Amino acid sequence: MDDKDLAISLKLYKQSLGKQRLTVKDSKRVPVEKGQFRVLLWEPWEYIMVVDVEEEGLVHAVPFTIWTELTTSGLRLKLHWLKRDRLFAPLPFMVYLRKEVVERESLLITKLKEETISTVLKNVRRTPNYSVNKYQRSFLKLVWKRFEDLSLSSVIYTHMLRERKESEQRGLIIQYPSHIIQKYQTQLQAYQLAAMESVALRGKNWLGVVEEGQIVIYLPKELEGKKIRIKLFDEVLYEGIGEEKIVLEGVPKEYSHEYMEEKLHVELLED
Repeated sequence: MDDKDLAISLKLYKQSLGKQRLTVKDSKRVPVEKGQFRVLLWEPWEYIMVVDVEEEGLVHAVPFTIWTELTTSGLRLKLHWLKRDRLFAPLPFMVYLRKEVVERESLLITKLKEETISTVLKNVRRTPNYSVNKYQRSFLKLVWKRFEDLSLSSVIYTHMLRERKESEQRGLIIQYPSHIIQKYQTQLQAYQLAAMESVALRGKNWLGVVEEGQIVIYLPKELEGKKIRIKLFDEVLYEGIGEEKIVLEGVPKEYSHEYMEEKLHVELLED
């Protein structure tokens, strides 16, 4: 598809955007489970593959789209739905939703096989979430914006539930290296402390909640138990087995924490 066709597709998608979010009748609601492919009844419809459902009700999901040429992934899922075959493509990021929202605002399309789920997850990890093509780039930003507030609020709410339930369980603790402020001072000066700091952060392969002097980092379920490397700028903070919850202690307060979204990297060292 050339740029002219991509521009038309993007324009049509933008024109379809609205604020309506329909709810499913109680009698029609299906409990959310791993492997489900569901349609969110938003305006326009969005699609998700459920990767995991945590005990506290946080749903890990990969968003999909019918605008297959506007995403950076080359993977296509062919599913029979509404009396005909349809193509869906994954987007190169994860989203997080409360299970109550998923059950209230989506319908089940089908249940995917375990090998399909594995293929999708590998594809998402390997697909760039940035495109040199301005139409794809704009589309990815638009779709992420639709999920952003809901994802962050879902993580924060689940974090609060988890802290109440497991206050004695601190998770993996790593320290913020004291020399980083001096070594990268020039870069950090671009991140001035704002009057109202966000309590939620999002990076590649992680979501975080800012607390007093620390950041609680949550990894995707598929990275738990796998060998990972955590880097801040070019400094390796940790290399070892990933846990669901990682606490970065000793985080300085002089600068906005937003630099973490760009400079803190979680890398998978094995597949």
